[in-house]
Amino acid sequence: MGKPWLAGCSSSPNYGVDCSGLVMQELYAGGISLIPTISIGHAHPGNEWNSRNLWADRHLKRVPYSAPSRGDLVFYYQPGTNTIWHIAILISRNRVIESWPPRVMVQPIVNGQRNIITGIKRPFI
Repeated sequence: MGKPWLAGCSSSPNYGVDCSGLVMQELYAGGISLIPTISIGHAHPGNEWNSRNLWADRHLKRVPYSAPSRGDLVFYYQPGTNTIWHIAILISRNRVIESWPPRVMVQPIVNGQRNIITGIKRPFI
């Protein structure tokens, strides 16, 4: 908590991470390593938006918005473009942990900046 948000970063959360980097660290800690979404490739230009890759990954099970569980991944899309642009980790029915400028923090699942949820996926089954 409180560590800096850094675009395109999925290194140690103590150093700083972006939203998908935080989720990738969660997955690695749980023994899940998704390919082609890897921590080294994450930092390369053009791979800053790995939340899109995580949404497309068929290994992550999609679950109904009405039945979320702690640890589920919440995906958001950008208004107007319908492009997935953010991901967070559900910690309770109405709260997520996320990396968003300026830091890693706990926020309401829906808030003023991130309010359109694409869907929820469950990595730990």
